[in-house]
Amino acid sequence: MEITCNGCKSRFVIPDKKLPKGKIVKIKCPKCGEKITLSLDKSNEKITLNDLNETHEEFSDIDNFSYSDDELSETYEGKKLAFFVGDDTGLLSRISKPIEEMEYKIISASEIKTAIGKMRLNHFDLILIQDGFGGNIQENLVIKYLNRLSMSIRRKSFVVLLSKIYKTMDQMMAFALSVNLIINLNDLDKLKDIINKSIKRQELFYKPFLDIMKEIGKI
Repeated sequence: MEITCNGCKSRFVIPDKKLPKGKIVKIKCPKCGEKITLSLDKSNEKITLNDLNETHEEFSDIDNFSYSDDELSETYEGKKLAFFVGDDTGLLSRISKPIEEMEYKIISASEIKTAIGKMRLNHFDLILIQDGFGGNIQENLVIKYLNRLSMSIRRKSFVVLLSKIYKTMDQMMAFALSVNLIINLNDLDKLKDIINKSIKRQELFYKPFLDIMKEIGKI
């Protein structure tokens, strides 16, 4: 079972065999200490997290991808986090300087399993995915993982596909591939400007919705 802490929004995987059916279990978040209440209803195996009655989907290929001690070694509270997912060290080197100039702390993962483990433990404001890493982008397990998050969590991360194939700022293709923005590798010299403008555009788009949600006490 994957659960999300309501306090720090960290995500964790708990083996189903450790959760007794028909009982209420209270656990302590290892990151922030928030108490998390779980109950597993025998009749329909419905998961209840802090009485929110949220049901959690199976994660098929990634349901066994839990974090390791390596992902627990450092905390990044109070920092904007950028996450590069890919194995091209040259590409990582090219984007690191402009990302750091945007005041992000950049973290990377060169394996899919490690990437998902880190995303379960940290909220990343900016996620940059190397096109072709982990297979076809439409079958990429990182994208699948992001698509299964609740929209209230997913919209807090701005996802960029770094591609040799697709055109920069092709909005229809970005929508089709479930990312917020595409940047062609030929345009990396303009990465900082493109990302800043695109994030501001998204913030303006969501502002009316978020203002209403704040007024009614939903966020």
